[in-house]
Amino acid sequence: MKHIMNQNISIIGGGITGLTTAIALGQKGIPCTVYEQASELKEVGAGIWLQPNAIRVLDILGLKPKIEANGSLIDKMEITNPQLIPHKELTSDMATDRYGNKTIGIHRAVLQEILFKKASETAKIHFGKVYQKHEQRDTHIEVMFQDETIETDILLGADGLHSKVRTTLFPEAETRSSQQMCWRGIVQFPLPSELKNKGKESWGKNLRFGFSEIDRNDMVYWFAVRKGEQNDKSGAELANLFSDFNPIVSEIIKATKNIHFGALDDLKRLKKWHMGNVGLIGDAAHATTPNMGQGAGQGIEDALYLAHYYALTRNMEETYSAFENKRRKKVDYIVNNSWTFGNLAHNTWGQKILTTIMKLSPSSVLKKQMAKVYTVDF
Repeated sequence: MKHIMNQNISIIGGGITGLTTAIALGQKGIPCTVYEQASELKEVGAGIWLQPNAIRVLDILGLKPKIEANGSLIDKMEITNPQLIPHKELTSDMATDRYGNKTIGIHRAVLQEILFKKASETAKIHFGKVYQKHEQRDTHIEVMFQDETIETDILLGADGLHSKVRTTLFPEAETRSSQQMCWRGIVQFPLPSELKNKGKESWGKNLRFGFSEIDRNDMVYWFAVRKGEQNDKSGAELANLFSDFNPIVSEIIKATKNIHFGALDDLKRLKKWHMGNVGLIGDAAHATTPNMGQGAGQGIEDALYLAHYYALTRNMEETYSAFENKRRKKVDYIVNNSWTFGNLAHNTWGQKILTTIMKLSPSSVLKKQMAKVYTVDF
């Protein structure tokens, strides 16, 4: 058997969570190998809002300057009516953590490239590796890919909502449909000065539309959400759907060449995230709907904490015991609140309840609630 200090760690999935985990392990002097099913580094044409907790972790990993240089700082995150008028005026410190970190909008492909280059300094990264299944042996784990079988000591599934590692580990696991459909796009679109450095999410009747800049060259990321089955998955009729919103919404949609469609689902709560030396991280363990903008953020947090506990113990059972004990409460809070928030936002009375709460809640209360999400105990 290999000495405990020289265990081989294999990560399935070269997305945000997998690459960040490789970086965090590398910072601790722990090499690993990442296996990604795509044939090359690529990401759909979409953006991402990295909230203060994610920026805090990326700062600890030495990546904040790179993220800031390639993204767009967002001073305010606002929920508005269809005409982009906020339901409550918020100060910029509402979206800031105690270290001064704010939300940064960035293109997913740009973020992936930044993470890939950093991870490559300490980790081996293989593309075109389609995971099939794994089997736990007495002294190692056999991982079967489409083209070969490898042996490893530790296997981490970072392969997202529809994780195949999770299916092998916990075949009874189930995803959960929100019945909400989402279109996303990126377009070069100069925003008026009053909309710069702001993240907007506008609510209409059974509709939501959010957008912000994601770099300093007028690139705008946007998303549109509607409840119910959709025939127009291409987004060709999307602008008409939002015709009652501020005209800039339809203008942004019409100017977009490539629109991506997908369902907003999450994962029913798992009793545990590991079995032996095989564990799950990020969406593979606790996928959430994006209504709180925390899907990637929680995967990024997972990376930091997992590397921390493994560096202390060099034992995966002990690592996951400490890791799950640390992460469960926050992850459950985000998954449950995001699910509730999304359902209420697509219900007439639900919207009224949420907007009333926003208007009546003192800023100090709202800031305290956000601190629960933004705090990273490191």
